[in-house]
Amino acid sequence: MTEEIVKLGTAGAICIVLLWVIFKSEQRDKAKDARIQMLENKLNESYDERIAAADTIAESNVGLRNALDALTIEIRARLVK
Repeated sequence: MTEEIVKLGTAGAICIVLLWVIFKSEQRDKAKDARIQMLENKLNESYDERIAAADTIAESNVGLRNALDALTIEIRARLVK
């Protein structure tokens, strides 16, 4: 392969430089893609955690409402006696 590159001369050298630049560019793109994927995963995890927290709060609110209703009924029943 080296002989073929030498036969090509300047064109071969330019070709090698261009291939090297393309290779490095692809490596940078892969690193960027990995970073973007990691950030997207973190965003999704954060979103899922917020939804889970909101669900927990909603369930807690329903439980508190039911307890408050029961307490109100009990207080009214005691006042009527």
